[in-house]
Amino acid sequence: MRKYFVILIMICFGILFFVNFSNTTSKDKFDISLSNADKLLKDLQKDYQKAIINIRKLQSDPKQTMEVNNLIMEMLYSNEVSEKDIELLLNAQRELYDEKLLEVNPKDVHFKKAKEEIEAYNKTDTKILEYHIQEDNSNSSEEMKIMKVVYYLNKIGPKGQVYEEFLLVKDNELWKIKGWQKTDEFIIVGD
Repeated sequence: MRKYFVILIMICFGILFFVNFSNTTSKDKFDISLSNADKLLKDLQKDYQKAIINIRKLQSDPKQTMEVNNLIMEMLYSNEVSEKDIELLLNAQRELYDEKLLEVNPKDVHFKKAKEEIEAYNKTDTKILEYHIQEDNSNSSEEMKIMKVVYYLNKIGPKGQVYEEFLLVKDNELWKIKGWQKTDEFIIVGD
């Protein structure tokens, strides 16, 4: 009888263990590594170089690279950051970019366009509430990944979501953003 009781307890622990870890998504795992947008900004303010080193560690995975980019986007479009913080976040975002993208997108032009867009979002009180990332496996390889992102905004209707497609390339074991474009609506499939 005790034997069956011990086996039953072991089965219960096994089920609890499986349920607990199978419900942990990649976003949850990322949150353990970098926490959230507020923490990212605080880390950048406190010790920019150390924060960039931590970001570099995350760039070993294309989805984590996109998580960092999207945390920066959330912060930039939160209506809660100062001019100085915007520049800090944009500099960190540029660390995620491929060299060729940096060449065709000079810092001063990038900052000017980004600040204009952020200001337009602020005027209409538009914020990014959430985002979801999905890899497009049909067009990806070991050295190149296409990641689709849907940003959910605090707006109703068709203006409530923004769909974008990012091209990431592997460069010295780090995944970097080579470019992006708006794309048609797509369905998010599992995490």
